[in-house]
Amino acid sequence: MMTIKEFAKLAHVSQSTVSKALNDRPDVSPETKSKIIELAKKYNFVPNAFGKGLKKQVTENIGVIFCREQQPLSGNPFYSRVLEGIEAELAVKKFSLILQLIPEPEQNGLPKMVRQQQVDGLILVGIFKEQFVNTILHNNIPVVMVDPKFSVDDCCQILIDNEQGAFTATNYLIQRGHRRIGFISGDLERMSFRQRLQGYKRAIQENGILVDQKLIETGGLEQGYEHVRRLLSLKDRPTAIFAANDINAIHGYKAIQEFNLKIPDDISVIGFDDIDLAKYANPSLTTIRVYKEELGSIGVRILLQLINGEITTPMKTVLPTKLIERDSVKRLAA
Repeated sequence: MMTIKEFAKLAHVSQSTVSKALNDRPDVSPETKSKIIELAKKYNFVPNAFGKGLKKQVTENIGVIFCREQQPLSGNPFYSRVLEGIEAELAVKKFSLILQLIPEPEQNGLPKMVRQQQVDGLILVGIFKEQFVNTILHNNIPVVMVDPKFSVDDCCQILIDNEQGAFTATNYLIQRGHRRIGFISGDLERMSFRQRLQGYKRAIQENGILVDQKLIETGGLEQGYEHVRRLLSLKDRPTAIFAANDINAIHGYKAIQEFNLKIPDDISVIGFDDIDLAKYANPSLTTIRVYKEELGSIGVRILLQLINGEITTPMKTVLPTKLIERDSVKRLAA
């Protein structure tokens, strides 16, 4: 990437003149301004927007890029809590936050904050495409991925212990007498859902139960209603359902009601994530807690260590989960 010093030499002007021209200052002649702008377009030159950064080689800004699915941020309270954790930790560390939301289909090229060298490092949150992530990583900027869709060997990652959490959820149901347990989740292209399915299967197998593929419904973050309807339509339907995220579990409540069944008297339900809605559902949802704010705050700490040279090789940090018992699971009679 061309520096402002190199560009000024190319344009035969001073660095301050380049800065003034590109910021449309009035104390630069129209001819010089036009010449500099045309050269900037020709050479794809974008200056560092922060004078302080030029002197100190830091901006004291951290960029957060959140890639969401085709729904409002408010529709997925999991990620809003992760972002709160990032914001709170940055405030403690006296860094500013630059946030960019990118809908899934719009992952094209480098974000402006990277092109203009506005940030000292990046935190990537959400469901990014590999090509986009590779473009970021090849730009020589410190990066941390939080709960990524796929594993990246040459990048620091903050992960959830998805498999063990799912094992705990499924084993909890088995200990309460359930042996025919349904599993519903979002798209298995996401690493977290694949790992939760693995944990479900491991608990089933370790308890001497055969895995029944008819009890497994996957695909779509908010298709819990459809998934549960299909499970309840089975001739030998499940006595319990493990939903690999709370949104699917809560959407499944409606399907259960439409079958004139009661939770947990007729069917038990357990979720994963412990979003705020879980405790307000009727009945309140037993679930696996993910420490969402900690995902964000630890992501910030790791990124600052990368920036300061305290971490020099990629590392994975795995956060444990916790079972939260509420009112949606019933022990079957022996």
